[in-house]
Amino acid sequence: MTVQTIQPADLEAILGEPVSERLKQRLAEFDLRFTEITPQERDQYILEAVRALVNPEIKVAGEHRIGDWERGWGENFDIFCKTGNPDAAVPLYFGKHPIVRWRRRWVRPVSESFDYRIICLLVEYAMERYMKDAAGIYEFGCGPGYHLLRARKINPTARLVGLDWTTASQKILNGMAASGIDPNLEGRNFDFYHPDETLEFLPNSVAYSVAALEQVGPRHEEFIQFMLRKKPELVVHFEPIDEVLEKDDLHDQLSVLYSNKRNYLRGYLPRLEELEREGRLTIHRKQRVHSGSFFIEGHSLIVWSPNR
Repeated sequence: MTVQTIQPADLEAILGEPVSERLKQRLAEFDLRFTEITPQERDQYILEAVRALVNPEIKVAGEHRIGDWERGWGENFDIFCKTGNPDAAVPLYFGKHPIVRWRRRWVRPVSESFDYRIICLLVEYAMERYMKDAAGIYEFGCGPGYHLLRARKINPTARLVGLDWTTASQKILNGMAASGIDPNLEGRNFDFYHPDETLEFLPNSVAYSVAALEQVGPRHEEFIQFMLRKKPELVVHFEPIDEVLEKDDLHDQLSVLYSNKRNYLRGYLPRLEELEREGRLTIHRKQRVHSGSFFIEGHSLIVWSPNR
């Protein structure tokens, strides 16, 4: 199979606009190479996806899984304690499957950490586009904070706040602040189901989430209303959004079915659109970015702001 490399033109095609020279350089550093899979392999992977859809033992997302996330981020915290290395912030769940989603098909990565690096590029794009001049950057569902560390390279002065429902997350972020990795970084506890009303955004702040709001399934109303009350300047999401996928595409619908099977985020974009019609918020962007894991295209881009 011919090895292909993701080029700046590929990024620009999925984002719909030019990318910066900095992002082009990052893409070159990541050297994202892949090969196509054969039709026979595609059939086998479709069968694997279908088997997962009918597997009654697949875990579903929700409030009951906080213990699993506590243990997962606890592993990252243990690594950080032993090494003091901020690379401990990288989650351990990337690279589970030999194929990933790219531009409406499955491909086989050749480069190491392909899926991790793709989402890093997309998040850095959004940070350049929407957060480089923000006074405060707040990540909801931040886990061990690996995206916040990248935000610092793009915005050297912003207050960085990572919010997560696990205590291990706060230990990692506050440990990084205390050790001097980033003194202007803070970890706070936050539960999507029961938002912390004591949290106040700095003026000119941006809130964002990356594959985190997915865990609430259909229970996103409390978070939306919280944002409408607290009024950050902008809200940016990379989350699974079924409505931007194609209804007559098998590959897309396998993603939708798996997302529903796992009780991932659903109904979020339609609710935002309803509130926009009521004049309560403005949606600036809603698009797919054509990347994801084996099972799901989970990083569609949504940008909105509360009306003032």
